[in-house]
Amino acid sequence: MLRQVIDLYEIMDDKNVTGQDVVDVFKNESGDFEYKINRVTTDKGSTDFIYIKIKGRNGKSIGKSAPTLGITGTLGGIGARPKLTGFVSDGDGALTVLAAGLKILRMNKKGDRLDSDVIITTHICPNAPVVDHFPVPFMGSSVDDEDINENCIYEDMDAIISVDTTKGNEIINNNGYAISNTVKEGYILSVSKYLLDIMKRTTGKMPVVFPLAQQDITPYGNRLSHLNSILQPSTVTKAPVLGIAITTELPIAGCATGSTHLFDIEQAARYIVEIAKEFPKNPNLFYDPKEYNIIKRLYGSQRRFQTKGVQIKKKVGLITMGQAARSDITENINDILEPELEVISIGALDGYNYDEVKEKFWPAKGEPFIVTIIGEDKIVKISENSAWKLVQKKIEELEERNIKASMLMCTGKFKDFNKKSMVLQPEKIIRATLDAIGVERIGILVPEEEQIRDSCKQYERYKPIIKSAEPYEDKKFISEKAKEFKSEDVDIILMDCMGYTEDMGNIVEKESGKNVLVPRVLATRLLKTLA
Repeated sequence: MLRQVIDLYEIMDDKNVTGQDVVDVFKNESGDFEYKINRVTTDKGSTDFIYIKIKGRNGKSIGKSAPTLGITGTLGGIGARPKLTGFVSDGDGALTVLAAGLKILRMNKKGDRLDSDVIITTHICPNAPVVDHFPVPFMGSSVDDEDINENCIYEDMDAIISVDTTKGNEIINNNGYAISNTVKEGYILSVSKYLLDIMKRTTGKMPVVFPLAQQDITPYGNRLSHLNSILQPSTVTKAPVLGIAITTELPIAGCATGSTHLFDIEQAARYIVEIAKEFPKNPNLFYDPKEYNIIKRLYGSQRRFQTKGVQIKKKVGLITMGQAARSDITENINDILEPELEVISIGALDGYNYDEVKEKFWPAKGEPFIVTIIGEDKIVKISENSAWKLVQKKIEELEERNIKASMLMCTGKFKDFNKKSMVLQPEKIIRATLDAIGVERIGILVPEEEQIRDSCKQYERYKPIIKSAEPYEDKKFISEKAKEFKSEDVDIILMDCMGYTEDMGNIVEKESGKNVLVPRVLATRLLKTLA
């Protein structure tokens, strides 16, 4: 790995270096990769953003499914000319990720091709400004934070490693590098034991983890202090983000020259390459998805920490037919409503267990019902009459909390509610939409086969063809049912339950070849518009 570090360092330690000069080092390898360079100029100067995608043997770029790893070098600049001469400490992040990328490309060339696509991003600015900071000066940037995030963080990155020089503090006192907790959508999660194991293996030492404060994972510009910009990528992505800090025992200024320790860079770059090898094999490498879902159910979305903070936000209510704060219920919905709106979620069955639901609200034979889930993924049925009474009570609770607009998380047909506020009923929105687009014949997907009769009656005027597939079980059943619609003469497929997500809608669209209506998305976008 030291060869890659030295090759790139010699190119980058140049007052006239450009992004093209760096990319040319990769082009000389003739590997399977693609790149782009984007020069952004402001009144503070200019920088060349670099994007390099090294294609994996099972990567998405060739139509396969291995997850994509993003590796970004976070920095202000690699030089502070004309004030200072030479490569500055702040450039270590860029040097590290580019060295890791060059090693991966050379591995591919020799036949050791990784499974995943790997995207390397950073920027090259040999003349960035210097900013006063305690205990030592920081490097500034010729471009805004928004420019950096826009050019370095991409939606197809399934996990992100952010590397930054982190020497200008009195918190970390280790020569080499340290890692952070994994950060995801405003949550500071547990440190991954798998990442710790790789660190021990590659250094031969006990791992070093640096502390994170809550403000460190919020965007710059909110008047809060930050350790540095290492976790700024986490403010603009849903992907898990790991920070790798290049560190020293003593505080060293980001603008200091002669402070780049090539052996430390090599060690961090080698660590990244080992993570890239392991990434497609271990879905828990960065974090435990199961535990993450539990914490979201318990405490809800923390995406407000991905914003600069909102002093006054409108509140909207979500009335779920099951129990509140389940991540499977709020998927897609919080993405649409937040951070502009504060979501108050309550469940019609909050406070009830499975046995109580079965005793009090279960439908009699032949009685119309709705399907939902409570507790640890227990599927329950509620008679429509019981559901109306439960929802009416929740509407009143939201109105007492001064919520002016709310949405019912159910596509069932209900008689009018007694209300003073605006309550969106998806069933009415669906009907209006079908009429507006002139649907003559409709395909419908419902959760339970027993619901087909009621759904047929409800949408009789659209000559429905109805099939059932449970939204709370394996998606392969939805895929199989979607294929059955392929030969049917329908104008659109309605996924007639708020349990169906946008991802499920995409599956149905792909497998059926038909247009698809997902009420969860449609009604939520309307709620945001009207709130």
